[in-house]
Amino acid sequence: MNSMGNGKAFALVTLFLASLMTPIISYSSAESVEEITILHTAINPDNNNTYHLLSAASWEDSASVARGLNGFLTTIDSLEENTWVFETFANFDNQSRHLWTGLSDHDEEGYFKWHDGTPFYYRNWGENQPSSNDEEDYVHIAGTNIGNIMPGTWNDLSNDPELVPVYGVVEIGPGADYALRFDGYDDFIIIEDELPDWGSHIEIEAMVNLPDTSGIQFITMMGDYGWGLYVNNGQLAYSSEYSMSKNPISNMSITENNWTHVKVVIEEDSYGEFYIDGNPAGIIDAEDSKIPLGDFGSNNCFQNGLECDELIIGKMGAGCDCNYFMGMIDDLRISNAANESFWGFPEGEGMFTSDLMEITGEIIGASWVMPDGSIVTQAIQIFNGEEIFDISGLPGDQLLFFAEIDEMTKGAYFSAFDESKEWFEEEDSGFEIYVAHEYIPNSWQHDYYIENEWGFVYEEWQWPEAGTWWFVVVPIYEIESLSIYLDWEIAEPPPPLEEMTELFNGIPVTDQSISGGRNVPLEDKLLYYYVDLNENLSSLSIKTYGGTGNVDLGISWGTVPDPFDFGFFPGIFEDEFAEDSVANSQKVAWDGGPGNDNVVTLYDLEPGIYYITAYTYQRATDFTISAQFTYEPENIEPEDAIELFPGQKYGPLSGYESLDQYFKINVPTGTERLEVDLSEGFGEATLYMKLEQAPTTSEFDYLSSSPGASDIVGFNDPTPGMWYILLDTDEVFGNVMITASFEDRYVWTYDGTPIELFNNEEILGIEAPEGGELFFFLNLEKPGNYLQISTFGGTGDLTLTLDGKAVTFGFDDFFFEDEDDMGRQRPSLETESQDIELESYGEGTLQTIYVDLPANGRFDITLSAETDVSDVSIIASWEYSDFIDPIIDDEPITEPVVEMTCRDNADNIMKMTDKDANGLIDETEFKSVITEMDIQGEDFQSVDLNSDGEIEYAEILQESCQCDNEIWIIFDQLSNDRDSVSIELLSSQIYENDYNFIGMDTNSDLEVSELEIELASSICVTKFDAFDGDGDGVPDALDEFPNDPDESKDTDGDGVGDNADLAPSIANDLIYSVGAIVFVGLLGLLVLVTRGNRNSVQQEDWGDEKNFEIAESMLGLQDSKLESNQGIISTQTASAEIYQSEFSNNNKEPSDGYQDSLSNIEIQNMPSFEDLLGSDEQIVAPSNQLMGMIGIDGKETIEYPSNSGVKWSRSNPSEEWSKN
Repeated sequence: MNSMGNGKAFALVTLFLASLMTPIISYSSAESVEEITILHTAINPDNNNTYHLLSAASWEDSASVARGLNGFLTTIDSLEENTWVFETFANFDNQSRHLWTGLSDHDEEGYFKWHDGTPFYYRNWGENQPSSNDEEDYVHIAGTNIGNIMPGTWNDLSNDPELVPVYGVVEIGPGADYALRFDGYDDFIIIEDELPDWGSHIEIEAMVNLPDTSGIQFITMMGDYGWGLYVNNGQLAYSSEYSMSKNPISNMSITENNWTHVKVVIEEDSYGEFYIDGNPAGIIDAEDSKIPLGDFGSNNCFQNGLECDELIIGKMGAGCDCNYFMGMIDDLRISNAANESFWGFPEGEGMFTSDLMEITGEIIGASWVMPDGSIVTQAIQIFNGEEIFDISGLPGDQLLFFAEIDEMTKGAYFSAFDESKEWFEEEDSGFEIYVAHEYIPNSWQHDYYIENEWGFVYEEWQWPEAGTWWFVVVPIYEIESLSIYLDWEIAEPPPPLEEMTELFNGIPVTDQSISGGRNVPLEDKLLYYYVDLNENLSSLSIKTYGGTGNVDLGISWGTVPDPFDFGFFPGIFEDEFAEDSVANSQKVAWDGGPGNDNVVTLYDLEPGIYYITAYTYQRATDFTISAQFTYEPENIEPEDAIELFPGQKYGPLSGYESLDQYFKINVPTGTERLEVDLSEGFGEATLYMKLEQAPTTSEFDYLSSSPGASDIVGFNDPTPGMWYILLDTDEVFGNVMITASFEDRYVWTYDGTPIELFNNEEILGIEAPEGGELFFFLNLEKPGNYLQISTFGGTGDLTLTLDGKAVTFGFDDFFFEDEDDMGRQRPSLETESQDIELESYGEGTLQTIYVDLPANGRFDITLSAETDVSDVSIIASWEYSDFIDPIIDDEPITEPVVEMTCRDNADNIMKMTDKDANGLIDETEFKSVITEMDIQGEDFQSVDLNSDGEIEYAEILQESCQCDNEIWIIFDQLSNDRDSVSIELLSSQIYENDYNFIGMDTNSDLEVSELEIELASSICVTKFDAFDGDGDGVPDALDEFPNDPDESKDTDGDGVGDNADLAPSIANDLIYSVGAIVFVGLLGLLVLVTRGNRNSVQQEDWGDEKNFEIAESMLGLQDSKLESNQGIISTQTASAEIYQSEFSNNNKEPSDGYQDSLSNIEIQNMPSFEDLLGSDEQIVAPSNQLMGMIGIDGKETIEYPSNSGVKWSRSNPSEEWSKN
C-alpha cells in the first residue's frame, strides 16, 4: 500500500511539472487518474493551508490524487472558508467551474463524512439539497446556477457525472486528528491484551489537555498499583510504589486548557527524569526509579478474584476505581529500545481502539473529540415543525442535531420523547440533552442543559438568537425510539410607528382608555406604544396606574407583544413566562395583575426599539402609562466602589446577570460585629465580601446566597480596614436597599430544643462544634408546590437531613374516568403522601434540600456539623399549592401500648422452658432454649438464686422484673424503631420498680431516648422482690398474709393479723364473749338502779364488795364454768399455715384503757388469759406439712404455736413432730 502511494506521488509530481509547461485546456469529460493535472495552487490566509485545483475528474479519482499529494479533498468548516474556495477556484482563469469537496455519504446514505475524517458540521446546501437520490452521494460547490441552486451553494451528484465536469480542490494536511475526552467520573480505557516486557527501562509520554489540574488524575497505570504516569495538583508524578505520598513529582507544573506534552523516563534502580513540553522538569532518585509490575494484590483484586493485570488509561489501575482523568488524551506512547505501544486514537468512532501493535483496548464512556474539544459525530438537521423519530443510541454515544433559527423568531419550542418507555414509568434518566448557540455543546461546555423527566423533555425560548442552534443527545441507557421535535414562530412585523404612541423617560401619558367586551374586535382591545433607546440601559420599566377597569401590560423587543397569540393566557401564567424570558433572552415581559396597577421590566437593554401593548378583556378607562429608564450604575468596577456608612441605607438598586456592583465599608478598630444587609425589593441577589480587595464570585471571604433578594452577611470581630462588597446575580433583582451596620457581638446559644422555621425568615449566626447536631422543624398548613431548605455563609462544613412527607398521585384511570365515554374527559387523581428522607447537596456551608410537592404537616431538619461551623444562616422557603387539597390521614393515630409486662415475660419464659410442666426448670431444660432466650451458659447459676439446682417460677420472675430488664421491656414496646418516647407515655405505664423519667431526660426535650434509657438502666436500683409479694419485708414462705403488706403473723390463730388484733395472744371470740357478759351485767345494774329510784326505797350506799359480788354473779364466773370454757379454748387450732420467720414478732399488747377496765372487776378465782389457753399438755402437735429450720445437727426444728416457747423437732420430713 505504501509503494502504491509513492508511485502515485511520483506520477502526480510529473504531471504537476508538465502542467507548468503546457497551456491550460478545458475538459468536457472526466479524466483518468494519470491524466489529472494541477491547474492552480493557492494558500488560504486564514489557516495557511495550501490548496490545489485539479483538472476535471470523478470524485473518487480526484480523492486518490489528493491522497497522493499528501492531502484530501477540501474540508469546508465555515462560511469564510467556503467563500474563499469559491472565489479562488470557481472562476479561475475566467472559467466557471463546479468544485468537488471532500463531503460524501457513499458509505451510508444520509450519513455525510468529510474525506479527511473531520466531523460534518458546517453546511451550505442549495435549495432542496441534498437530494434523496441514492446515486448522488458526492458534494460539490456550484460554480454557476444549476436550476434553482445558486452559485457558491452545495449540491450532491453522482461520482462521475456525464454532463457536468467537476474539478477537485485538494487541501494539503494530515487530515483529522482525533483524541479522547474523559469526564473525570467514570470514563477510562481498559487493555486486557498482553503487553511487552519493559525490562529495566520504560518511557511513558502523552499529549494531555486538562481544564482543571487539581487533585490526582491518572493518565495511565499498569495493573494493580504498577508503573504509571499521573497529574498531582498540576505537577507530573510517576507511580513507583503503592504509597502515592512517596511517589516522585516534577518540579514544574502544567497549564490548564492547553495541549501539553508530558513524559517520564525510568532506568530502574539508576535514575529517572520528567519532561514537560520537552523541557526537563525534575530528576528522579535511584531509590524511586522503580518499575513495579502491577501485581500488588490489593483488597479489591484479591477479594473479587481478579487478575488485575490490565493496562488502564484514564484512571488509576485495576486495584482502585478512583483518581479519574478529566480532560483530553492523545498520542500515548509506552516504549523502550525494543518495544513501543503507541495509542494515537485514529479511529474517530466506535467503542474500541488499537495501538500500532494491534493491541486493542475497550473504551468505557470516553468521547471521541477533535483537538479543539468538539465531538466527533454526524450532525442531523432539524427543520421547523418536522419530527425526527426512531432515533437509537447506546450509552456514551453523542447524537448531534442542529437547527437554523431565522431572524425575528419570537419563540422556539423543543421537545423530545422516548417512545419505547411507558407513560409515567418512573426510571432513571435515559438520556441527557445539551444545547448551545453557534457552537457544538458537550457535557463540559454548553449554554443549556435540558433535564429528562419520565422519558420526556421540553424547553422553550422567547426571542432566541438567530443562527445555528446545536443539540447533543447523550444516552445514559440504551434508547431505541427517540423522537425530537422543534418548531419556531417568526414574528409579524410591527405596525408603523405612526400608529403607536412614543413613551419618553419619566413623562406620563394620561387619559388612556380601551373598550373591551365579548363582541369587540381584538384590535380594539389593544393600545400600542414604543420606546426608542439610543444608549444602553440597566433596565426599562413601563408602568400603568390610575383610572378604572383592568388593563394588562406586555413589552417586547422586535415587534409588538400579542397577548391573543399565546396558546395560553398571559394573565394566568405571566410569572412563569416572565421568569423564562429573564433566563433566556430578556426580550419580553408581561404583567396581568388585577386592576390598572401594572409594571413590566426588561433588563440589560441595548439600543433599539421596544414595543409595549396595553390590553384588556373587559374595559379600562382613564389610566396613565409611563416609562422609567435606569441607566447603568457607576460602580461596576472595583475602583468605583460606593462607600457605605454605618446604619445608612443606600438604594434602590437593581441588577441583572453579568452586572457587578461594588460597595465598601471602612471598619474601625474595636468593632464587635459587622453586618451587611439587603432589604425590600424582589428578585435574586447575592453578596460577596473580602478584606482590602474586591471580591469575585470565586474568591471571597464571606458569602450570602439565601433565596430571594433579602441577603445578609454578618460576622463577629471583623478585621479593621476597608471591606469590599460585590452585589451580583444570575437572574434579576430590583428596588433593593443595602445597609452596612456595626452591631453588638452576637452569641449563638442552643439548648437542644428544636427551632421552628418560618417561611422566608432567616436565622443567623448559627454555631456548632464538630460532630454537633442542631434540630429545626417547620409546619405546612397545606401541600406546597415546593419546599427549599438552605444554609449559607460563615465557615465550616455541614450537612442537612430532612424527614417529612411528599405528595404522590395515583395514576389509575388517568386519562379517562370512563373509557367507554370519550366525550367528557378528566383525570381521576387521588393524592396521597409518602415518607421522605433527603440529604442536602452542595459544598461547605452552602447546602440545599429541595422538595417537590411537599405534603402538609411537619418536617424535621437536622443540621450536622462535619467540622466546626460558625456564623451560618439557615432559611426555609415554600409556596403553597392552589390545586392540591390538604391530605388527611384516614388511619387513626394509635399510640403504642404495652402488651407484655415483666410478669408476662416471666410467664412466657416459664412456659417455653419448663418442658415437663412440673413447675421447675432444670439445667437440661434451661440449656435447650439458650439460643432462643439469648442467655449465656453460666446464667443458669445466676438465675438459680437458692442454688438448689432448679429454677422456680419466682426466680424467673425476679430476673425478668429486675429494673434494667423491666424498663427495656416497656421501652421496646413503646418506641417506634428505637425512636424517643415521651415522658407522659412512659409515666402512664404500671411498673414493678420505681423510675424517675424526668431525671432520665438529660436534654429536657420531654422525651426519653434510647441512649437515655441505656444510661438509666445501668444505674437503676431494683425494688421488686418476687419472694415478697406484698413487699412487707417478710418472704411469702414465712408470711401468713402474703398479699397484705400490713400483716405477716396471726399468733392466736383467729384469722386476724397481729397488727389488727385486739389481743394478739387471745382469740377474738373469747374477748367478744367476755365483752358480752360485761355488757349484760352493766345492763342489769342499770335496771336495778332505775327500779330503786322509781319505788322510792331507802337508799343505801353500795360498797365495792357488794358491787363485785353482783358483777360476779351476773358474769357467772364460777369455777365449774371456767373449767368448761378452758376445755373449749384449748381445742382450737390455727386456721392458716404457720411459717418459721427470721423477723421479730409484731404482736401488739392490749391497751392500757382495756387493762384498767378489767382491773376494776375483782374476782378472786378468775384465771389469767394465759390460763384460759390451757396447759402445755393440751397443745396439739404441728402438722407434718409444716416446715422448720434445719440445724447444724441436721434436725428440723419449729416453734409451735408461734411465740409459745414450745419447740418441736424431727429427723426428716416424713416423721411426726415430737415435742422437745
